[in-house]
Amino acid sequence: MNKKPMLILVAGGTGSGKTTVAYEIKKILPSHITSQIVCLDQFYKSSEGLTTEQAYETVNFDHPNAFDWELLNQKTDNLLNGNKTELPQYDYTICKRKKEVSVVEPTDVIILEGILSLYDQNILSKADLKIYVDTPDDERFIRRLLRDRAERKRSDEDTISQWRKTLRPMQRQFISPQKTEANIIIPWSKVNNIAIKAIQGAIQEFLKK
Repeated sequence: MNKKPMLILVAGGTGSGKTTVAYEIKKILPSHITSQIVCLDQFYKSSEGLTTEQAYETVNFDHPNAFDWELLNQKTDNLLNGNKTELPQYDYTICKRKKEVSVVEPTDVIILEGILSLYDQNILSKADLKIYVDTPDDERFIRRLLRDRAERKRSDEDTISQWRKTLRPMQRQFISPQKTEANIIIPWSKVNNIAIKAIQGAIQEFLKK
C-alpha cells in the first residue's frame, strides 16, 4: 500500500478482551498487508517519586488524566505519516515508564487498543474504524483478578479494592460512554467469530479504496 495507513481503535473496559480482539484483527488481514498493535497502556504517565504501593493508592489508572495524550497524538501522527517511530514502554510492576523504547517500522494498518482508545477527540478524528468490546462486568472482574495475581503479583484484596475504588466508577463515567463513538460494538464474553467476520468485511472495504 502506498496510501495513508489504516488506523483501527479498539476500546473496552479492563478484562474485556481488547488485546485478544486486536490480535484476531491482525490474523484476518490479507497476507500482503503489514500491521502492528500499539497499546494505550504504553502511554501511561510515569509515577515518579512514588513507590509502587503509593502509586496504586494515589493514581487513578482508569481516568483519562493518567495518560499522556499529547505524546500519543505525536506518535500516532508519525506512524500515520509512514515514519519509523519510537514508542514508550511502561513497567506495570513499578508504575513507571522504562528508559528503553521500542522502535516500530511503518505498516499498512495500525491497531490502537486500550481502555480509552475512543476517548480523545484528536485520535478519533484520525481513525478509520472504531470498535468497542463489550463484556459483562462479572467476567471482566474475574479476568482482571486472575491477571493481576499472575502477571502483576498483586494480592486479591488489592485488586478488589481497586475495582471498587476506581475500576468500576471509571467504567461508568468514561469507558462505557465510548460506545457512542464506536462503529462496531461487539459482545465478547467468549470469542465472537461473527463479529470478527463483520470487522474483516469493514477492513476489506477500506483496503479497496
